[in-house]
Amino acid sequence: MRNVAVVFGGPSLEHDISVMSGREVLSALEGTDRCALPVHIQRDGAWIIDGEPHADALAGAAVLRARDVEACFLALHGPFGEDGTIQAFLETVGLAYTGSGLAGSALARDKIRAKRYLASLGFPGAPDCLVPPANAAAVREALGFPVVVKDPLQGSTLGLELCRNESEFEAAVQRLGADGRTRLLVERREVGREFTASVLEQTDGDAFALPLAEIVARNGFFDFAEKYGEDGAEEICPASLDADTTRALQDCAVRAHDELGLRGLSRSDFILRPNGTFVLLETNSIPGLTAGSLFPKAVAAAGWSMTDLVLHLLELATSGATDHSPGRSAARTT
Repeated sequence: MRNVAVVFGGPSLEHDISVMSGREVLSALEGTDRCALPVHIQRDGAWIIDGEPHADALAGAAVLRARDVEACFLALHGPFGEDGTIQAFLETVGLAYTGSGLAGSALARDKIRAKRYLASLGFPGAPDCLVPPANAAAVREALGFPVVVKDPLQGSTLGLELCRNESEFEAAVQRLGADGRTRLLVERREVGREFTASVLEQTDGDAFALPLAEIVARNGFFDFAEKYGEDGAEEICPASLDADTTRALQDCAVRAHDELGLRGLSRSDFILRPNGTFVLLETNSIPGLTAGSLFPKAVAAAGWSMTDLVLHLLELATSGATDHSPGRSAARTT
């Protein structure tokens, strides 16, 4: 049996979602030739490995090395898990891991930096401004209402608010900026159909897109309740969309994956406007892997099992065949 660590939890607001992703990965490894060690990182930084507590990351890493772990499967979401922090630590202590490296993780995690970088390469995005310096009057002047206000470092639709007018905007800025954050991304609310394109890499490093999923929010806005609630959004996979538009969204997702320097897997979200044009909302380097998440649905639509996916990502992590650097482009879809 080969030992692998499944790492989940962490200090971010997405802790609980990460735990759900980790459990799905652990379940997928049952009955395989991998011995899976659950690594539940607590909100206070302690590591619980296979039920045993360890004070911090260094103590936890020492245990994983002593157990001869060949790779860490990262099911972490949010700050610490997707921003390059855990990736840098694992590289420092010499442990292989799934997913994107330090540079790609850090770039993709910051919605503002990633958007500016992709815009410089011609990727389509929603018109936006930043708070500060913008205030409610400046937002009305630049974008009009409604707008979407985003904490650029959060995910799972946390730190995301729809604002229909100036008073809602001011209240959202106060809530999202209450802990001293200095930047918020404000985007014009784009009207249209919402799609997501999941991307995987092959062992030769080429990326390909899985079948598209369409998100149909019941209240018209895909927020946390719509994403994870029992009466949340309808998610249709594979999406019903013409071949040319499907290919355009898939190609954009693959190119974003490559240009951001991502590795292994990613998921890009889009709004398709009524006139047929689209905008890229963001690209996630560790998409959710819960039973209700979009990425596993795309994997299933492509004919893969969750076990197939997990073993494939572990193979990529240990093969060393994938380039981490931003700026890769030229891949294919399927």
